[in-house]
Amino acid sequence: MDPPYSLFYKPSLGHVIARETQNMRVPYFVDRNFDNEYKGSSLRDLENTIEKEYIDYIQTSCWKEKQQKADLTNLARLYRDERLRQKAESLKLDSCDKLAHLIGLQQAAGH
Repeated sequence: MDPPYSLFYKPSLGHVIARETQNMRVPYFVDRNFDNEYKGSSLRDLENTIEKEYIDYIQTSCWKEKQQKADLTNLARLYRDERLRQKAESLKLDSCDKLAHLIGLQQAAGH
């Protein structure tokens, strides 16, 4: 059985309605019947699961970004390539920034 939500817009599963979790404001998508099935504690439990999944996803993405930056930096060093070095330095670690923000939110909420 498919989960009742997706972190991404997925028309093939009917997950086309955008929502965000109460606690951390994590965006997710649900189908049209979601509000009928999830209320109160079942909604809170599901949103906790969504937040955990999102954090796992962001952690993995951050790791990949850091790896890519390190690989480029090493290549630039190996070939003494200034252009590559600049490219490596300018690579944004968007997922790492998001992760730091989420960790800050968690700490503020006392989790």
